[in-house]
Amino acid sequence: MAFPHNNQCIHCNVTSCKHWDDDDRCKLDSIKVAYRQGCNSGDCEESMCASYHTK
Repeated sequence: MAFPHNNQCIHCNVTSCKHWDDDDRCKLDSIKVAYRQGCNSGDCEESMCASYHTK
């Protein structure tokens, strides 16, 4: 789902992702956030960017 009428910006510093841009932004219009397998701690490490693809 994209948000064409909003000025959404996805900041990211995962430089190994093919969607990463030099200005620390994700080139995708939207990302999918998913649970990490085997993690149910309630900590921020519990989730991950499921839109990640290696360069």
